[in-house]
Amino acid sequence: MAPPRTSTWPSSREPALPHGLCPLAPLLVGRQAPEPQDRFLSPSPFPFSIAAPEPRASRPRAQPLRPHPRPADKVLKELIEPYELRAAKLREFLADVKPSVLYDIVPLADPYGPAVTDPELRCIVVSEETRKGGEAVNKKRLENGLAALELFEIQLIKDPEHGQNEEEKISSSSLRQRLLGTLLRPPREAPTLPSRPYVIGLTGGTGSGKTSIARLLGQLGAFLIDADKLGHAVYLPGGPAYERVVAAFGAEILNEDGTINRKVLGAKVFGNQVKSLTDIVWPEIARLVRKEIREADAQGKAVCVLDAAVLLEAGWQEMVHEVWTAVIPEEEAVKRIMDRDGLSEEAARSRLRSQMSNSQRVEQSQVVLCTLWEPDVTRKQVEKAWDLLQQRMSHAPAAGSPSS
Repeated sequence: MAPPRTSTWPSSREPALPHGLCPLAPLLVGRQAPEPQDRFLSPSPFPFSIAAPEPRASRPRAQPLRPHPRPADKVLKELIEPYELRAAKLREFLADVKPSVLYDIVPLADPYGPAVTDPELRCIVVSEETRKGGEAVNKKRLENGLAALELFEIQLIKDPEHGQNEEEKISSSSLRQRLLGTLLRPPREAPTLPSRPYVIGLTGGTGSGKTSIARLLGQLGAFLIDADKLGHAVYLPGGPAYERVVAAFGAEILNEDGTINRKVLGAKVFGNQVKSLTDIVWPEIARLVRKEIREADAQGKAVCVLDAAVLLEAGWQEMVHEVWTAVIPEEEAVKRIMDRDGLSEEAARSRLRSQMSNSQRVEQSQVVLCTLWEPDVTRKQVEKAWDLLQQRMSHAPAAGSPSS
């Protein structure tokens, strides 16, 4: 008789697997029967559910892998690794724990997965905090005319190194918080950029706290370049973009004193006209940025921070060695925009959704920071990022960018 399959799927809470392995990790189906003293993953702190069906001789079902939407309430969801990588780490973990286990990995499209439809499953492993989820599974099974599963409860391991704002248990959300300020991917290959000053491109959406991060970096010794201020300068009479903008959009955008009324201009710009405007303005801002970088070099500054909300949209990452991104959950950003600018919730959300998403920025970033918590937490993140940057720069060759 073939051994029974075992099945695991994630609970609604964060697991403590390697960084980003969950949420919505795959359903895992194997054929290794758990022994009384050697239950499959039972000593684990991971809040996975496990179910063992009746024995059957068939091979495990191989299910296709596919990514799924990520829950909105996950902490730092932008740092959750891709589904395929999480599934690969799960396979590696199982091979390390017990190579004899045979299993399938089945992606979940809902909170229950096969647990509420597979008549062969017999047991579900839960933790104290996921027990209600197991009970919900059994309720669904009974509604479907299936036998209830035995609930086997495991203990979660406490994390002796958990820090401020982190969960007490071992948790991937805590691991993601510890990634803040660290180098997520190597610096850009930029052989044409001088090695000094080392230029950081700092970006983030509206309400992300980017400006407060820039201020902290300035206090640590960075030379700050404010792209928004440079943007205002290019619109001024006599500025490098003034004549072309007026020619393109008409004299009706001018105030009585001849300055450009940016609110009137903004109201005129829509659709393809947005690109017409940015094609004029962004290259001129970039020229001023390069001038500021040269000024930083003349002052002997080792690090220069370009604070630019449209860094990636404008293609200015070509001027920097590393991209640092400030992220904040959408709900928090909406609250901040409403409080700061007096906008309605609908208007605040519309503003956010007209911008590049956090995930799109993170995918192109070397370092990620988050201002969700108290100012002291942000300060520690920035100091950590700065210290690690100094270490990279100290080990860098005389020309080029740090790569470690």
